[in-house]
Amino acid sequence: MEDLTIERVEAAALRLPLDRPIASALGRYTHVDCTVVDVHTRNGESGQGFTACLGGSAGAAVALYVRDELAPAAIGQSILAPEALWHRLWGPNKARQRAGIGAWGLSALDTAIWDALARHARLPLCTMLGGFRHRVPVYGSGGWHTLTDDELVQECQQFAAQGIKAYKYKIGTPRDEARTARLRNAMGDEFVLLADANQCYSVREALAVGEMLAGYGVAWLEEPVVADSVDDLAAVAARSPTPIAAGENAYFRWGFRELVEKRAAAFLQPDVGRCGGVTEFRKVGALADAAGLALSSHLWHELSVSLVGAFSSGWACEYAELIPDGALRSPFDVVDGAIEIPDTPGHGAEFTPEALREFSVER
Repeated sequence: MEDLTIERVEAAALRLPLDRPIASALGRYTHVDCTVVDVHTRNGESGQGFTACLGGSAGAAVALYVRDELAPAAIGQSILAPEALWHRLWGPNKARQRAGIGAWGLSALDTAIWDALARHARLPLCTMLGGFRHRVPVYGSGGWHTLTDDELVQECQQFAAQGIKAYKYKIGTPRDEARTARLRNAMGDEFVLLADANQCYSVREALAVGEMLAGYGVAWLEEPVVADSVDDLAAVAARSPTPIAAGENAYFRWGFRELVEKRAAAFLQPDVGRCGGVTEFRKVGALADAAGLALSSHLWHELSVSLVGAFSSGWACEYAELIPDGALRSPFDVVDGAIEIPDTPGHGAEFTPEALREFSVER
């Protein structure tokens, strides 16, 4: 029998430049802060995962945490039991796994473990997790505050030209309604618009914005209030005529269970690089299935298509081209508004050695 014991874990921080600065209600960004984790087993099988966010420089700290805290607990363990291994990594580190750096590191390592396991099984990760579909619809994501009105419409039209039928844009400025009206007039009534507030409103303000968006047929209002207050989010969801989307800042199954139990969102948006990795993403998918909610994802379509595509509740992946062209071994092209799930073993989202060298911050 092949030895699938983990022999080595590597973690590296990358700084991935954006084509141009972008901004939301949360801030202005010039790069993606990324941590890539590789798992190597004794039989030579390997897997890769990553976690990333816009701006900042926490990637080096995440990499250090993986190498110093998580890797020693993973080495010597088999990838054949990812659930048990997840608990081995999470259990002794609960105090540092509440959110943020600890959870991000665990998420990237867990994703790498699942990638290695799928490669060993010679199966696409989506197939291992249920394989509900082969193609996943995407929605175009952008609409940054840095765009002029003309650029906003042009970006939306560029997504539509790829067969994409939905577009998410940023709100949280005095020009929310003007931008919304401009998009609706340009794209017509059948095109799906999604608004992302990035936690910038109070409950009262969010309800007013929800009323305004409903007048333009906007399909969701994302993170209208601070993500840490699920009660406030639930208060908005109970009264807003525009459905609520949330989850990019929820951690582990328990954070999403609260969203579901309090009816705080109609669309769940786990980020595989934050929520606890593949192990927890699949539990969020099961929650969405059971509750009759729509499962989407937060960014990183390169990883997320394999996960959203595994569940009957899978609605669409967020599509934003934030990773530089050529940085991954395989492209994730949109054809007729959807991405074909890789049919190769694993999740298929692996950085090239050249990208790891070029964008490394730990030279």
